Amino acid sequence: MKKAIITVLAVLTIIVTAMAPAAKMDAKAAADQTSTMNARLLADINNLRAEQGLPALTLDSELNSYAAVRSEEINTVWSHTRPNGTSGADMISSTKWRGENLSYITYGSFGFSDSEQNNAADSVFASLKASPSHYSNMVSGNYTKIGIYTYVANTGSGVKLCTAYMFSN
Repeated sequence: MKKAIITVLAVLTIIVTAMAPAAKMDAKAAADQTSTMNARLLADINNLRAEQGLPALTLDSELNSYAAVRSEEINTVWSHTRPNGTSGADMISSTKWRGENLSYITYGSFGFSDSEQNNAADSVFASLKASPSHYSNMVSGNYTKIGIYTYVANTGSGVKLCTAYMFSN
């Protein structure tokens, strides 16, 4: 009996260990599936800027990498203060204009269709636009570049989409 329990525990340990990297990969794959949402958010921000007579922001790979880090961080700690105690915008050089917007939305289920991503983008953008500080970042003439990244978290009750927007010049 004792040998059977040890064997079962060993098999369960192997299964859990094998599945853990797959779960991480699934979250990464799901984040890659939010490209429609991120593109829509960029278009919405640039349309808002055009309404204000401002030039469009260009997508920047360095700012995207910062946004990727921040979107994952806000999944666990919802704050403009990073887990290390610094401001999220501090990731950007202090010699540049810098700003950060954060958002999240949760769904019981989310299939990543273009329609679902566009609806999520509409909801998130409306919230950002209604917030004076977030609106200010989106229409600041000091910014010329942006990074947008959405981290996908599978929660016990559904999907949480955490998006970070990093602004600079």
